[in-house]
Amino acid sequence: PRCAGAGEPSAVQPEPVGGPIGALVDAVAASRCGAINQRLVEASGRDAVLALTTESAKLMNAVNVATAMHRLATLEKKRRAERDVLLRDPRFEALLDSVVGRAAEFNARQTADVLWSCATLRHWPPLLLKPLLLRVVYHLERQTFEPHHLSVMSWAFATLECKPVRLLEDIDRQACAVSRELSPQNCANLLWGFAKLRQPSAELLPVVAARLESGLLDECKPVEVSDLAYATAVMGTAGEGSCEPQQAKELLAALATRALPHTCLPRFSSRQLVTLVWAHARLGVQPPQETLDAWRQAMRAAVDQRPLQKADRQSLEASLGKLGETCRGAWIPDTSEPAESEADAVSAA
Repeated sequence: PRCAGAGEPSAVQPEPVGGPIGALVDAVAASRCGAINQRLVEASGRDAVLALTTESAKLMNAVNVATAMHRLATLEKKRRAERDVLLRDPRFEALLDSVVGRAAEFNARQTADVLWSCATLRHWPPLLLKPLLLRVVYHLERQTFEPHHLSVMSWAFATLECKPVRLLEDIDRQACAVSRELSPQNCANLLWGFAKLRQPSAELLPVVAARLESGLLDECKPVEVSDLAYATAVMGTAGEGSCEPQQAKELLAALATRALPHTCLPRFSSRQLVTLVWAHARLGVQPPQETLDAWRQAMRAAVDQRPLQKADRQSLEASLGKLGETCRGAWIPDTSEPAESEADAVSAA
């Protein structure tokens, strides 16, 4: 057999595609992924999303994977009874594998979107923990998260009961630095998340309070007022490392003005009113009597439509007792029977 000699030509090595041809290949791939993304956004149900992710598994890029997760969470967030069906679906498990495979490519928005999706679905499998947290670290180090991304992550970590302390400290610092860009929802999600996780912060509540008092408070919806009141009460009684109690009391007083007959009180749910009362009791703040009278009337009207959940009723009774108010017969009828529900209520502790 012949041996290759020094004078023989070597095997030709393929060169990477570049220039106009490479640009064309990239454009075609981007076009396909763009079409997939549009179909995901327009998908009207869980099966439609999962069928598309299965059909296009080999074509999907990081944007597609994040969009698929976000779309599924959006579709399923009000269908709690059907959520387990999704979580057991092999097609969804395959999508989670794609999340792991593409996580290193997620930009800041996609990282926040996938975290929001996991929290909305109440699903945080161990295989996602490391790749997603590493991506959060990556974007925090480069400060590429926008203000609403920071608030979404605070809410998501709290909802998932995941407390990465060092990441939360970075979120705290970066959120304080961009506080002028926070919306009412951003403010509520940030504080609620830190309060729920019992993450100490001396600066976050005062900074958010200043942002709200700059005129943003008038835009707060009842759900935001309720979440902010909860956070204010928890953070104001957290002790060392947290804000001063007086700062929390001043913010709570400002929040209470959003729950008056001439502002947003008619739109408050019974649970949101329970949270407001509970927050005042926890901080030891006595609302003005006219405010309590208005809340009592609103509560009676709400309870006439639908009885309080058992845990909410117990929280209301305990909180009103601390405020020197009688609950039964005044705030709720003596015959009021608590409704049964699996939903969480505000703890009176």
